Amino acid sequence: MIKNKNRKIVALFLLPFVLVGLLYVINKKRVNEIYAVDPIVVTYDGNTTPDAIFEVYNMLPGDEVEKIFNVKNSSTSSLSVVLDGIKTSELKNFSEILDVLISDDSATTYFSGKLKDFFSSPPINLGTFSPGQDKNFHVKVKFPTSAGNEYQEGAVVFDLIFKTEGPPIELPEECKHLSGKIVNVIEGTDNYDNIRGTSRGDLILAKGGKDKVDGTSGDDCIIGGEGNDKRLDGGSGRDTIVGGNGDDFLDGGAEDDLMYGGEGNDKMEGGSGNDKIYGGNGNDKINGSSQEDLIYGEAGNDYLYGGSGDDEVYGGIGEDTIVGDSGDDKLYGEENNDKLYGDSGDDYLDGGPDFDYLRGNTGTDTCVLGETLVSCEL
Repeated sequence: MIKNKNRKIVALFLLPFVLVGLLYVINKKRVNEIYAVDPIVVTYDGNTTPDAIFEVYNMLPGDEVEKIFNVKNSSTSSLSVVLDGIKTSELKNFSEILDVLISDDSATTYFSGKLKDFFSSPPINLGTFSPGQDKNFHVKVKFPTSAGNEYQEGAVVFDLIFKTEGPPIELPEECKHLSGKIVNVIEGTDNYDNIRGTSRGDLILAKGGKDKVDGTSGDDCIIGGEGNDKRLDGGSGRDTIVGGNGDDFLDGGAEDDLMYGGEGNDKMEGGSGNDKIYGGNGNDKINGSSQEDLIYGEAGNDYLYGGSGDDEVYGGIGEDTIVGDSGDDKLYGEENNDKLYGDSGDDYLDGGPDFDYLRGNTGTDTCVLGETLVSCEL
């Protein structure tokens, strides 16, 4: 047992809990403004966003501290609510000795054991809440009297996370690689929607209409669906964007994105990052923008622009115009009569079969399988 008149600090810190929930869609008539909202509300001392919930100093063996949280279902549907604990930092393996008890006003126990085991266990099921229902939950942390001096100046910092638990999110085939990163689903309508995602990974289904979508941050999956979408913007994060049918505008935004134009005459911009872009069917205009991009025009008479960086561009089927821009680019015309322009940098131009025009421009350029060669050194 610690025997020190000055009571050396043994610190227990708990960061503010994080509100996480299923996302609901609010639809208005005409231009639909669609937002994600938290269907559960957690309050502590009357506040929904308190400072540190637990901040305990001078804690001695035998001391305990208890906090009470009110959880309310603010949605119009019944929700299954769970509680999770995520450790963020620790000193002296403090969570191994601390006891935690989670209960409600009726003394029903939801968890009893070491804090370390709370971290490693699956989320604790707090039950199903009907619309408008609320309940108080008690979280008690105790420093056992049996603890020795080895835990002096110990500390543990972790998040308490109250969240709703729903069925697994079924992702489209193009977004299967984002499994585990997508936590929210936001659905549009068949009308003209303005859709804004969250800071986490979102599955955004725009559906029909001339939609505007902003994925904001997080690794998002954005599906344009039917209609000529005005803008499908991934924002920051490694996003996957699918235009679907119609003449769509796709913008990958920051970081490395994966983009599919689908059917229609699409305009696509990779944004910053090393992007992979597929034009699909139709006469598409694709700009890789900055960094090293991989672009496939696929079917249609496409205009493909690599942008800055060392890009690799394939025209596919159709009479394509391909411009490498700056960087050491590799350009492939493939099927039909294509025009390839290397621009600055040491480029490689391959016209493919049929009658192609190849112009290297500045730099030491290599041109093959072209009927008309201009400014090609090799």
